[in-house]
Amino acid sequence: MSTARAKTIVVNSFDAELSVTYYKNKDKPTLLFLHGFPDCQQTWDHQVKGLQKDYAIVTFDMRGVARSTCSGRKNGFHMSFLLEDIERVIDATVGNTAKVHLIGHDWGSVIGWSFISEPNYSKRVLSYTSVSGPHLGLMLDWIKRSLLSKSANRIGSAFRQAALSWYVYLFNIPILPELLFKTIGKPVWKTALTLNGVNKTDEYLHKTKKQISEVCINSINLYRQNPLSPPAVPTKNSINVPVQLIIPNQDRFVSENLFEHYEEYVINLTKKHIAGKHWVHHSHSFMINSFIRDFIQTKP
Repeated sequence: MSTARAKTIVVNSFDAELSVTYYKNKDKPTLLFLHGFPDCQQTWDHQVKGLQKDYAIVTFDMRGVARSTCSGRKNGFHMSFLLEDIERVIDATVGNTAKVHLIGHDWGSVIGWSFISEPNYSKRVLSYTSVSGPHLGLMLDWIKRSLLSKSANRIGSAFRQAALSWYVYLFNIPILPELLFKTIGKPVWKTALTLNGVNKTDEYLHKTKKQISEVCINSINLYRQNPLSPPAVPTKNSINVPVQLIIPNQDRFVSENLFEHYEEYVINLTKKHIAGKHWVHHSHSFMINSFIRDFIQTKP
C-alpha cells in the first residue's frame, strides 16, 4: 500500500502520546478510523488503500497500543480519557472547528458510540459508521431489559450474549491474561483473527511476538475499567449524528440482538447486514468501503 501522502505525527492527550497517521487530501472529507482490541491502526489498511484517493484519512494507535504510550493512571483506559483522545486527534489533524466522518470497529466502535452520544463531542462528527461494537451503556441496558422481559426467547438471547462475551471474564482475572499474551500471544492472536475473518495471507498478520504484546497487553484494561463503570444510557432520540450500523451475521462476539432498540436513541439510523465474521473490514473490505463511501455521499 502506498503511503506517499502519509504523515505520522505525535498527539499529546493528557498523560499519553498518540501515534497518528494522517493521509492528507486537500479539500476532501476526512475519515477518522478507530480500531478495536486486539488491534492497532494497521487493521484499517484495506480501508486506507481503497478510500484514500477520495478522502483525507486519519488513523491512530489508541493509548497504550503499539506506538502510542500508555497512561500512568490507574484508570487511564476509562472512557472519559478515550473520548478526549479522539478530540485531540481531530484538533491536531483537521483543526479545532472541523468535523470528521467517524468509523469504528469492535472497541473502536464502542468508544465511537460514546463519542457521538456526548453533545460536547458529537458536534465534531458528520456521520458515524459502526462495525461490530455496541454502545456500552445500551448493551447493559439491553441485557437488563431482556432478563426482566419474562420472555423465554429474550432471556435466552441475554444468556447467549453472555456466553459470546466469555473473554470479558477472562480479561478481568488478574495477571493471567498478561501472562498468556507474553507466552503464547502470537499463536493465540493469529488464530483468533484467522478464525474470525482475517485471511491467512493478510499482511496484517505479519507481526512479531513483541509487536503483538505491544498491541494487546495494555489495552486489556479496557475490559477492566469500563464495563463496571459504563457510560450512561443516552436519552431517547438524543443521538442526532447520522449512524450507519454494519452488522456481520456470523460475528462470534457481538450478537445482532444487542442493537434491538437503537432506533429509540438514534434519529437517523441505517442498518446494513453482511454475511461476514467479526473482522469483516478485512474479509469483505471492498463491500465495507462501498458502504462507507455510499453512506458518506448522502451526508454533508
